[in-house]
Amino acid sequence: MHPHYSVLDPNLEQLPEKAVEDLQFRRLAAQVRQCYRHTAFWRRKFDETGLTPENIGTLSDLHKIPFCTKAELLADQEKHPPFGSYLCVHPSRLTQYFTTSGTTGRPLVRVYSDRDWQYIRQRFLRRPFLSHGDIAVLLGPTDGLLGPTAAVDSWEAMGALVIRAARNSTEEKIRIIHRLKPKLVCGTASFLLYLAEKAGNEDMHFHRMGGVGILLSVGEPGAGIPATRERLLKGWSARAVIDGFGITELFPMGGSCPGCGDTHISNDFVIVEVVDPETGEALPPGMPGELVYTNIIGETQPLLRYRSRDMGRIAPFGPCPACGSTATRIVGGIQGRVDEMIWYKGINIFPSSMEAVVRGFHELTDEFEIVLRQEGEAQTLAVRAEAVSGLSAEDRKGLGERVSQRLVEALEGVHAGVEILDEGTLPRTEYKGRRVRDLRPG
Repeated sequence: MHPHYSVLDPNLEQLPEKAVEDLQFRRLAAQVRQCYRHTAFWRRKFDETGLTPENIGTLSDLHKIPFCTKAELLADQEKHPPFGSYLCVHPSRLTQYFTTSGTTGRPLVRVYSDRDWQYIRQRFLRRPFLSHGDIAVLLGPTDGLLGPTAAVDSWEAMGALVIRAARNSTEEKIRIIHRLKPKLVCGTASFLLYLAEKAGNEDMHFHRMGGVGILLSVGEPGAGIPATRERLLKGWSARAVIDGFGITELFPMGGSCPGCGDTHISNDFVIVEVVDPETGEALPPGMPGELVYTNIIGETQPLLRYRSRDMGRIAPFGPCPACGSTATRIVGGIQGRVDEMIWYKGINIFPSSMEAVVRGFHELTDEFEIVLRQEGEAQTLAVRAEAVSGLSAEDRKGLGERVSQRLVEALEGVHAGVEILDEGTLPRTEYKGRRVRDLRPG
């Protein structure tokens, strides 16, 4: 039987380093034993490397455990339907069912026992930001999606009235927000920006209803970028922006605090590592690489050293300067996906670096796209962004030159073409934004 843990205590977010290490090792050792004893998947992986649970004698032994990947999990569920041979509890104990939300390929099935689901809820409840009488509006769907479902469940447990607005049109969403004046509004950063723009175009600026207390951005990177964060605060007259973070295969793991854009990952739920995406070699705090997560609390489908394909860097251990939490902090949030990294003329570029530049110019709207082309033997990189209405041709030319220069500085000497478009040229989205169009062959 898997151990039961205390989750509700808010002091778990402020433990000193030695206490974190002790807690994580105890939970890691228990998790390894459970995985080895009760799942064919993990027993096979351990046996293939000659590893036993007894070989994990300290936290530093974590690196001995083999990585696991989403491709492995998908193959395992295909061979052992419906939940895979890494299911660690009897199916009769399952109470929640979700799938991953990727836009390509077959989704991965994720299930939870009631024990694990209560832990998810309790992690939210140990620092509640809503209470009785508050209203929260969820802009996106919940069906089959872990993050939104967990959020709604926890907000209701805090006592809030939750409005599920996914089925409403964009115009109806704006009217609902104006009428109900919610304390919290939740959606992707792309759609939150679009909704603020749309509200302004219809002369229903959110500042006219007093703004909102909290904007919760989920489902995509963005809100951790200071320039994007500022646009969200301004467009919604919000008092705080929180960048929520989780992975369906693991848990909702944390998010930013109102005073800091770093993603805070709960140390009592997950161990975070950073590795070189090519070699798998461990990297120290401060170095960017692929984020690897080990679930040390869940019993249902526990994952050890899961390669997320997300890129980021973690801060050295220490309290957050804004909230004092000693949670593991991903500096500035997720930088991007390994497979979204643009390989251009021998260097790696992340779309988030270019987003930070574009969003820093108030003369540009919230929409932009990155286009890569092959012209003969030469590759080209261009940013297409919209100018706000009313700029003269001369102002637009100067704006393009300034954006181009800022991109050169941000991309460490790489030159990108800049095309300034009319406002409204680029498509808007009600879900995750697609910023990169790679038109190069192959």
